Amino acid sequence: QRTDDYGGSLQNRLRYPLEVFRAVRDVWPENLPMSVRISAHDWVEGGITADDAIDIARSFKAAGADMVDCSSGQVSKEEKPVFGRMYQTPFSDRVRNEAGVPTMAVGAIFEADHVNSIIASGRADLCALARPHLADAAWTLRESARIGFVDVPWPKQYFPAKRQLETNFERAAAYAQPVGK
Repeated sequence: QRTDDYGGSLQNRLRYPLEVFRAVRDVWPENLPMSVRISAHDWVEGGITADDAIDIARSFKAAGADMVDCSSGQVSKEEKPVFGRMYQTPFSDRVRNEAGVPTMAVGAIFEADHVNSIIASGRADLCALARPHLADAAWTLRESARIGFVDVPWPKQYFPAKRQLETNFERAAAYAQPVGK
């Protein structure tokens, strides 16, 4: 553990990341947004908590961050995370609404409905999805078709697949209707 000006208290431990952030912000074009990813909880006893994440986000906001990406964990072998669907969204929600900075929610967000509910309820301004795209490179195209959002540009060579996918979802919706409707 450090005992100099860069160790100990949360504010001291933020000193170096904030120095780096400010240095980049100074040369980054003003008309382009700049975000920062934080570990909003490290899932370790005595470690970073969601309350700390609010202070961290406020510090980066004061340094010029336009958005905070709220991740968690993956920093210690001793961590004991609580996984589940959209499990990191509460951190994004708190940072956005308590620190007053736009946020990006991440972590086990794998359906378009998840994204829509997170954003519509004001829990985040953006959502980032990685694993769904790793598992299916056409995830965004497929989810767009599934929810009926057909004005998404597809590569020309995918047009036959797009029409078939839309037809399949239309048929599935028709089969899901009660008989006689």
